Amino acid sequence: MKLSAGISAICTYTCAAYRSHAGIFVPVWLLCFFGEETENDQGRGRNMSTITYRLPEERAELARRLAPQRKLYDRSVSKGVADLFDQVEREGDQAVVRLTESFDGVPIAQVKLTDDYIERCLSELPTPLKAAMEQARDHIREVNAALLPASWQRVIRPGTIIGEKISPLDTVGIWIPARKGPLISTALMLVAAAQTAGVRRIVVGMPPLANGLGDPATVAAARMAGAGEIVVGNGVAVIAGFCHGTASIPRANGIFGPGPGGIAAAMSLASSYGVKTVVGIGPTECVVFADETADARIVAYDLLNEGEHGPDSSAVLVTTNGELAARVESHLAELIGQTEPPRKDYLHTVFGANGLGAIVVASSTEEGCRFINDYAPEHVMIVCKPETERKALELIENAGELLIGPYTPFSAANYGIGITAVLPTNGYAAAFSGITSKDMVKASTIGKLDREALGGLLPIVRELGGYERLPFHVQAAEARL
Repeated sequence: MKLSAGISAICTYTCAAYRSHAGIFVPVWLLCFFGEETENDQGRGRNMSTITYRLPEERAELARRLAPQRKLYDRSVSKGVADLFDQVEREGDQAVVRLTESFDGVPIAQVKLTDDYIERCLSELPTPLKAAMEQARDHIREVNAALLPASWQRVIRPGTIIGEKISPLDTVGIWIPARKGPLISTALMLVAAAQTAGVRRIVVGMPPLANGLGDPATVAAARMAGAGEIVVGNGVAVIAGFCHGTASIPRANGIFGPGPGGIAAAMSLASSYGVKTVVGIGPTECVVFADETADARIVAYDLLNEGEHGPDSSAVLVTTNGELAARVESHLAELIGQTEPPRKDYLHTVFGANGLGAIVVASSTEEGCRFINDYAPEHVMIVCKPETERKALELIENAGELLIGPYTPFSAANYGIGITAVLPTNGYAAAFSGITSKDMVKASTIGKLDREALGGLLPIVRELGGYERLPFHVQAAEARL
């Protein structure tokens, strides 16, 4: 199959998920924040083998290192994704099967997994893993029930009632990536959120294994959390199926899930089909904001916690304490040296010369928090003395989640607390939130007037309707009175 440049780009994003950092264009917003590079910056000849940067002295160098974090995908990927959507619209399941073999290198006999296979995945789960998954699911349901908005009405003025009716989406498609390893936690989080919201039909999509079937534990997690159907295939093709509907994939009202550039582009395109989605859920990233009270070795573990997801991950320490920064960098080198491939290779990339890992020594708490707000990371952990913690909580506004204190690691939030770990990345946290039950519902506004209240509004209707030259707007109100 001959691939266009755009579709080839999708293959790179959806399968390999690697990112080129060489010759990257530094966005204007970064230069505005970090400042232009000076002759002194150029003349210092910074040794890029170190990952520690000082603010404000090394703003320009840090800007160059972290600039790729702002680019989730480019226009060529969008064009290729649109082409795949068109193929799925024309050919349905046949296109999903063909594209999965072309891009994923896996032939699949059918798109939809059988109930027999799903039940076998459940029955063959190791008992300790099943128990942990059930407890995590229950915690996720508990949190999402607390977050779920409720219908309401109240009298706002005499004779005037307003309110909202909250209704679940009818059908939701959930995409669970697995290119760099299974993500049973993501399946639990998104499916349990949809079920808690009352979604009537929950369908999960995932990439196939070499045998053409879904990862057994991920399949089990999806069913355990409430998925009625599970399909396998190339990610962009499955998302296109959720938009158009095929013999095996229903048309969905909402599509949710994380992934690299191709998946993010597909989610963005989905909104043009009248489908509710949350964009900007890409490769993982974190910031640890710590002071001298933090344990340097544990901070290193927290950075590696996010960095081990893949070579396109971002993990940044922000501190005002240079001694802590030096100790953390030393522990990172030691712990990476003890890691097994392929995670070791991922971490060498993240914390190497062209990676998105860094240690930032800020001149003040305010400057450190300003950097965090501009970076707008997915996860933020605050490990500071109480007064600094309070200040950081007040100043940090752009973050997918805020984890507070030395006993709240990223892994506990990812797996056990029940709060969502499917969060905005690549700077999207400046505008978007993580995916929860709130995304799986919609609100219908309610209004009710008595005759007297309508009479009180009639002058408004007459003036505005008259100016807009819509006479029946006015007459529809007048006729009632």
